[in-house]
Amino acid sequence: MGQRILITGARRGIGAALAVGLARPGNILLLHHLDAAAEAETVAGLCRDLGAKAELLDADLADPAAVRSLATAAGPVDVLINNAAKASNVDIGVLPLDEWQKTFAVNVTAPMLLTQALSVGMAERGWGRIVNVVSPTVRMGGPSGPSYVSSKAALIGLTRSLARTLGPAGITVNALSPGAIRTEGEAELAAGREAETHAPLVATQAIPRSLVPEDLVATLRLLVSDGSGALTGQVIEVGGGLIFR
Repeated sequence: MGQRILITGARRGIGAALAVGLARPGNILLLHHLDAAAEAETVAGLCRDLGAKAELLDADLADPAAVRSLATAAGPVDVLINNAAKASNVDIGVLPLDEWQKTFAVNVTAPMLLTQALSVGMAERGWGRIVNVVSPTVRMGGPSGPSYVSSKAALIGLTRSLARTLGPAGITVNALSPGAIRTEGEAELAAGREAETHAPLVATQAIPRSLVPEDLVATLRLLVSDGSGALTGQVIEVGGGLIFR
């Protein structure tokens, strides 16, 4: 039987790779984006080519009302993948309060609100899978700015709390940590500073090669499968050995 899967931030990068990686006959992919229908439709087309159904859902995750509307539009889902994130490299000395608040709104509050709404149906069916995409910067303290690192730390805490509270309902909650994957968004944020940011991380990996979003797919498939029913509350590092827990 297929799964109904909501993936936030699915227009490109990691979200797009995860969507395509879960595309198979019987699955319905609900691809969230913000004002990027053309890019998201390209991803949807790739999913349909693999036999899945795909729908686009537009929402601003910084707006709690829009997040609640997104949950309603998605309807009952079997799998929720909170991938969308607001990146931020603003140093603490010049960090505006609204930058901090928006980062937390997208990276922590939106996953909480989506889980709050969509876990109800999962609990009623006695089965659900929630995967939160986090970051190794929580363990490393950087190189991203304090609002991003702190928000991802909060998302790890939320993951562990939800794993405990939702486990009795048959819902697993895990975090997937991608490591030093070079996405379009990160490249834009670095703005030509790749040699200072990305390359040093790759050099410290046990497997010293540049990772790609597709490196995450096999682990994600496990996390959303029937066979992962005893796996919950974990942060799974898929970073080529960037971090050893």
